[in-house]
Amino acid sequence: MNQTARIRGLLLVITGASFWGVGGTVSQYLFQPYHIEVNWFVATRLLSAGILLLSIQFFLKDWSQIMFIWKSKRNALSLIIFGLFGMLAVQYTYMASINHGNASVAILLQYLAPVMIILYYVIRKQASLTMQDATTVLLVLASCFLLLTNGSIDQLSVPIPQ
Repeated sequence: MNQTARIRGLLLVITGASFWGVGGTVSQYLFQPYHIEVNWFVATRLLSAGILLLSIQFFLKDWSQIMFIWKSKRNALSLIIFGLFGMLAVQYTYMASINHGNASVAILLQYLAPVMIILYYVIRKQASLTMQDATTVLLVLASCFLLLTNGSIDQLSVPIPQ
């Protein structure tokens, strides 16, 4: 990999992470003072993103690549399942947690995904739990506990929906 491609990749990662963080904060702003409905917001956001990406593919690339996925029933089913149980579920739970709590807690909860993946592989016996994995899981869970409770078992530092 040449240096230019590496720098371009790093800039794209930084830009994407920045937009993701700003998006969570803007979503919190829309939900709390303006009382935007989460269901409407998630549906509109995903449909807009889908239309934008398909338009870019249509105008800048080859339209036949968009239709290629639908030629195989197995691929089409995989795409539908991923769309509903992958993208929609992740986006809805992320936005609902912002709506009921705040953006920082929602982001924290999303960063627990690698822990869930480690535990899934260990439970399914597709990987063995190494000392490094166990230490990572314990440190992440302890950090989340401290951030969400400020170290007190008696109360959460995030609002609970009424």
